[in-house]
Formats: sequence, C-alpha cells, structure tokens
Amino acid sequence: MEYHKILIIRLSSLGDVVLTQSVAAVLSHKFPNVEIHFLTKRAFVDVVKAFGCLDAIHVWEENKSLSQLLKLKRLKFDLVIDLHNKLSTFWIKTVVGGRKTVTYNKQHLLRLRIVKHRTQKVISSTVRLYFSALQKAGIAAEVENPQLFPAAELPLQIAKQLTNDKINLAIFPGALHKTKQYPLDQLAQVINALGERYNIFLLGSPDERNLISLLRQIIDVPVHDLCGKLSVSELIVFLFSIDLVISNDSGPMHIAAALHKPQIAIFGATHPKLGFAPMNDKAIILKADLNCQPCSLHGSETCPLGHLDCLKTKTATEVIKSVEMVSSQIDVKNNSLTHKKRRCFKTL
Repeated sequence: MEYHKILIIRLSSLGDVVLTQSVAAVLSHKFPNVEIHFLTKRAFVDVVKAFGCLDAIHVWEENKSLSQLLKLKRLKFDLVIDLHNKLSTFWIKTVVGGRKTVTYNKQHLLRLRIVKHRTQKVISSTVRLYFSALQKAGIAAEVENPQLFPAAELPLQIAKQLTNDKINLAIFPGALHKTKQYPLDQLAQVINALGERYNIFLLGSPDERNLISLLRQIIDVPVHDLCGKLSVSELIVFLFSIDLVISNDSGPMHIAAALHKPQIAIFGATHPKLGFAPMNDKAIILKADLNCQPCSLHGSETCPLGHLDCLKTKTATEVIKSVEMVSSQIDVKNNSLTHKKRRCFKTL
C-alpha cells in the first residue's frame, strides 16, 4: 500500500506518549517522503515536538472535538494508527476515517491477570505492544528504543546551577499515586548521604510542591528546588544536561530513558513485568519482587495490605550503592545534542 499521509493517535499520558516515539521514528525512516502526523492533548505537545521525526502535531481538545475531527478528515489520511485504544480514540478513528486504520494490541486482560497473580506471563515492553499496530498494517519493523531530542534552550538561570565539579543529579520524589512514591524519610537518607558529593536537583510537577516541601524539611544538605519551575520542553533539555536521574515509575523516568541518561528507577506497587520498564541500557531498576507485587496497573493511594514493603524494603543504602555504581561509569563531558531530522509544527 502506498502512503502519503499517516496519522498516529496517542492522547495521554506523559510516559505513554514518550514510548510512542519509536513508532513515529520507524515510520519516518521507512517512509521518508510521507507526511507523519500526530494527535495528542495540549499538555503533551512539547513532548511530541521532541520526537524529531514528525511533520505535524494536532492538538486534541474535547470541547472542539467535532470541528477538529472534520478538519482531520479533510486531510485524507492513508493510514491511521491508534496507539491509545480507548472509546475516545475509537470515535476519532470512526470520524477521521482513512484508507486503513489499525489499533495496537493493548493486552489489557493480560495485565489484569498479572496484577491478580493468575499468570506467570510478562509483558516485555509497552513499545513492543505499540509495534503490533505496525504489524497489523503490514509494515515490517524491528522494535526500537524511544529517543527524545531537546527542542528548547535551557534558561540561563537554570543552566548556571549546573556544575562541572560534581555529578549533577536530578531526583523526582513524586509519582501519580502514593504507592509508587519512594518513602520520603528513606529518600532523605539518600540525599543526605550524597549531598556533599553531588549537585542535587529536586523536580516535579506544580502539584508536587507540597511533597517537595515536606522532603526539604527533613534533609540537611543544600539542594536546588526546581519543582514546578520548568515547562515540559525545558524539563527535557534540562534532563539532557543532567548526569544521573533518580525517579519512581513515572513519566520523567521514561523521558530520562529516551534521553539515554544513566538512571535509577524505583518500582513499588507496579512492576516492570507490566511492560513499563525504562528502555535504557543505562538504567538500574530497583524492585522488591514481593509475592503481592504488582498490586495495581497504575498504582493507588494506599497499600492494599497496609505495609508498602515493595518500597520500604528497598533501603536507602541500596539506592546509594546503585547511585555510586552508576556514577563510577559517568563521563560528565559526554553530552552532545543530536539534531532532529524534521522540524515539527503544530496545527490547532
């Protein structure tokens, strides 16, 4: 089948959008003369701009959905690829049309069986599931790791806080749900132990400012608090400039992986067997592998068993050892920006 225009759909969320970059990159490489379009929510446009392989980005706004869909329909896509697989995207595909539409195999039932501990099967990666859509379209392609290419400049006042004298360490204490958040008292132990030898930055969304404030009350070493101070595009270029990242299972974890940064990823209520491990050979994954883990697809507000041992048993000492092991292999001068193949533009 000959293609002229392809539309990829992934509306949210941060980490899931990052993981779709591989599909976009493969399509751009295999079909260099084809227009590759992407549809997502406004909050994730800056992430998609960093894909470096798109021709157009369309912003999904539900209050303008019908007019948007009719506008997309007039573009006459040859192939529409649904990497979200929800009722909303089914409606989008139905209205937009396209000579061919394919939807990725979400493996939702398998994930539920894994959470309920009714199977020993695992999902190797969500990216591999995304590539099932290409298989349905008859496009042969090897699975690739996602990559992001910074599309913004780092604000001068932020750049000045980076140093060549110490390893620049970015820490994300938060996660969408509490059962994915490494305990603050243990994280404080990590920070206090590393503070004199590392240049530490605390990051998170504006909603996590209270969490960061609580953490700062129990640490006694200097840190840079950038929580809520960076846009998504600034966050991407900042992490590109960082030497090492510590995070929970979260969107920033996948950004760090797509930038190929040395990282420590801590898993609690969720588990890499659900397909969300960072696709990065520079990552160390800390997981307890308890019988009750995973207990949720995406985390929850409280531990079902009331102990949160999946996180508490990963001691501060173990995290510190992992940081030091990764740090011994870091070349802090080895950062080089890779140019994008195409310049993205946004269609509203």
